[in-house]
Amino acid sequence: MFLLKKRTSIPPTPIVPPTPVIPPPLHKRINLVIDKKVFILIAGNDFLEIESETGKIVKKDAYEPSQDAKFYDIFGVVGFLELLSGRYIIVITDRKNLGQVQGKNVYIIKSVAILPLDYDRALKILEKHPWPIDGDVQEEDIDILNEDANNLEGEGRSHQRHQRYITNEIMETDVEEATKDFPPTVSVTPPPSASQTSPELLSFINKKQPVTALLSKMKSAFSDLNKKRSPSFSSNGSDSDYEDREGEFRSVSTSLNENVVTDSGDLIINNSDVSSPSDKLSPLSTAAKRVSEVWDGFTSDYANPKPINIKDPIDKKVMDVRISKEIALLFRSDAFFFSYELDITTSLQQKYAKGFPKKELPLWKQANERFWWNEHMLKGFIELELHAWILPIMQGYVQCEPCQIDEQEFDFILISRRSRERAGLRYQRRGINEDGAVANFVETEQILSTEIEGTNHDVSFLQIRGSIPLFWSQSPYGLKPKPVLERSTNENALAFKKHFDKLIKMYGHISCINLAELTNREAIVGEAYREAVERLGDEKNIEYIEFDFHKQCKGMKYENILKLVEMVKRNFNKMGYFWQAGKITSEKEVHCQQAGIFRTNCMDCLDRTNVVQSALAREVLNLQMLRLGILEFIDGGISHYEQFENIFNDVWANNGDSISREYAGTSALKGDFTRTGKRNFQGVVNDASNSLARMFQNTFKDFFRQATIDYILGNHSIEVFQELQQKFEASQPGDSERWAKVRATAIEISSSIVIIDNEEKINGWTFLSPTEPNTLRGKSYEEKVLLLTKKALYVCTFHYRLEKVMQFKRIGLGEITSIEKGEYILSTLYPSCVSIEDNYGFIVYYRASGESSRINSGSMRNNNNYKANDNDSNNNSEAKKLMAFKAFRSNLVGEATKFDGGSGGVVSGEKGKTSQQMVNEVVEEIVKACWDIGNAEDVGFVIERPIISLEEANKNTGIMTKVGFKVKQALWL
Repeated sequence: MFLLKKRTSIPPTPIVPPTPVIPPPLHKRINLVIDKKVFILIAGNDFLEIESETGKIVKKDAYEPSQDAKFYDIFGVVGFLELLSGRYIIVITDRKNLGQVQGKNVYIIKSVAILPLDYDRALKILEKHPWPIDGDVQEEDIDILNEDANNLEGEGRSHQRHQRYITNEIMETDVEEATKDFPPTVSVTPPPSASQTSPELLSFINKKQPVTALLSKMKSAFSDLNKKRSPSFSSNGSDSDYEDREGEFRSVSTSLNENVVTDSGDLIINNSDVSSPSDKLSPLSTAAKRVSEVWDGFTSDYANPKPINIKDPIDKKVMDVRISKEIALLFRSDAFFFSYELDITTSLQQKYAKGFPKKELPLWKQANERFWWNEHMLKGFIELELHAWILPIMQGYVQCEPCQIDEQEFDFILISRRSRERAGLRYQRRGINEDGAVANFVETEQILSTEIEGTNHDVSFLQIRGSIPLFWSQSPYGLKPKPVLERSTNENALAFKKHFDKLIKMYGHISCINLAELTNREAIVGEAYREAVERLGDEKNIEYIEFDFHKQCKGMKYENILKLVEMVKRNFNKMGYFWQAGKITSEKEVHCQQAGIFRTNCMDCLDRTNVVQSALAREVLNLQMLRLGILEFIDGGISHYEQFENIFNDVWANNGDSISREYAGTSALKGDFTRTGKRNFQGVVNDASNSLARMFQNTFKDFFRQATIDYILGNHSIEVFQELQQKFEASQPGDSERWAKVRATAIEISSSIVIIDNEEKINGWTFLSPTEPNTLRGKSYEEKVLLLTKKALYVCTFHYRLEKVMQFKRIGLGEITSIEKGEYILSTLYPSCVSIEDNYGFIVYYRASGESSRINSGSMRNNNNYKANDNDSNNNSEAKKLMAFKAFRSNLVGEATKFDGGSGGVVSGEKGKTSQQMVNEVVEEIVKACWDIGNAEDVGFVIERPIISLEEANKNTGIMTKVGFKVKQALWL
């Protein structure tokens, strides 16, 4: 008998959703502690330890300072960098509160400190800078200080004196001192005897006195130029771009106790003594001073030759000073913005679409990566998910203005976000890249925030600007260079489509307004833009509008821009704007969203673009303010309210100035349409007088600044600065991969054209070779495609732009008599030129009877003289020929046809292999192929010895060539 029990049902356990973990807020004020072996970041009870030697970041529960510890107050960490001499930390040392956006403070970076993770070197920089005066401390800083003081109670640190590092303002004279003997003089080791000395150098030594007299005269001329103060660079107000904004052309009178470079190579800055405007030097004066210093050391360099330093080619600390100076200039250019509580990288509508702000997400996870400039530098924090320390920083412009019309208060806000995807300077970054990103892409959001009858309203209107989305460029060596179209039609079409596919996905319908000239020099790019849109066919989401700004507004008739506004009036109705409203304590309701966007461009996307964008924004703002009940006048809109109209014009003019400085290194024209309705005489004079300075900036300065931008964004490694020293320009991100594909295509095309059907291809490569036949050292060099089959060696001259073989030579393997490999040094201008592993090559010696060639003349007459017998090694002809091949240096990227033996080179072969390794592998394959047909059996078939040795190369590198190179380095770097 079984006893049955009544089964009782157990109610299911209710599933309670986990409480979202809210990340800690960002630290607004941080104590930076410099200790002997570690750097410590302290915010309240949060401790981060950074090991000086390794750079390792460790979260700590507590910290006990040593007696040597020094404390400094900072406002955030920009990031970390690995420079040539070690690891550096970049911290915000000065900021300014610009006002509030949606009730949250927004700041501009005023200064940063770039500190090596080295106790002594860091203190030498920091200890020269006192606390700010009381007037420099803002009210919010006092609140934070009080909060910090409460958090520090009982931690054993109250006795430490907190210092604040005010500025990292580095002057041109500082870098001149640091780089006085940079780079090291290149000369023969040991000093040449009379028998070793080249005739040119011997002549110079024998005629030392006359040459010295000549150099003295030249130096004197440069010195005279250096002493002259240029009156053409304005120092009034905001027009002093080259002194106050760029910081590069300012000269400070220093004494031995002021700004100096220590024996360790570190830069010590004294900010207390800044010269008056009358002491400022023009850019040309600065250049003259540098060139004068080159001439100073010219005679002594050759009278007392120094050995070439191959292992340590540059003074790493000195170069780091130069890089640090450029980074400091970049971050103190009033162009970088941040907020501790608000994501300013994302527009209001995009935040709404993504459901932001989400309390469970830290601020950095809400940021729009396109506009987050220091993400790469903060990767150490990001990998550890140190949410409270990760401060996203944006480049662009922010202005917040409290306004009032008829007792209705509101905030007028403008935020411009510059993209990092093809970031850089005007003549360094033009057009588009393979990923569809364009230069000077800026998203500008105009916001009006107000409270009406207890309800908060936020209305915004978004516009974008960006370079013409095609492959094109302009030379930096001129005032008004002509634009040049690049790449094939297919390459342009592919990148063009990628660009607009991304825009449509992000913004909806795109109204493209092209303000470039329809005639003159700009027409070539403008017409190509129109044709590219037409090739898209029936793309309903793209509309193209042309407006020749210069023609329509000739004579400064900027009122004619209203013609364009009328042309696109129907677009406003389709496009709309974003509007959300709600109580402070409740979720905001969205009344309408923006369904499209204006994409405006001129050549630079600066002055003309800014004027037109302000006109379009004004039209939308009038409508928004009418609907909110702020305006009463349907016709004329804000023009009836002079005070607010002046604010509107100033905000947009300031926006144009800021973006212009960031892209072109200059300010927009003062007194243009957006500010006063007409361009005043002083603006015209300033623009004309600054033209020469702009050319100097574009030619000699922008290369280094571009390399710096690419480096901090993670687009290039630190080697970009070595490339810059040698080529005086830096390759664009992705160039290495692109050229690898181009060369692979060249090998493939050449193989399909020149190799005859009964031959089997073994391999193919690209090498440099003298343009003159049968020589080792030529006046110029060109890239050759080298193909190896089982019967012959083909040497092809390939035209990369036309993608065709211009001519080729075929050498039967049986006709090769020997191969020589070894160091192949063409120049001694800089250390990587003389490194054996990076300068290697080989020579193929062969019987003249074994050579056949064809020239592509575009007709049937193409010099056909093929030899029938491939393997006939018993030919009676004794005439011998040679062809020399030099492998490209592995650390440089560029187009080989531009190589002149001393200023460039390209990557070839597999990534990471040295020139010597590549040559050894190629020679081994050629020898094996020769062996297989019964050749290469003789002893001594392969000879290893220098093709052009270091000593010979030094003799062949002329004195004036060396001096010219040093002058260029002085100007560029």
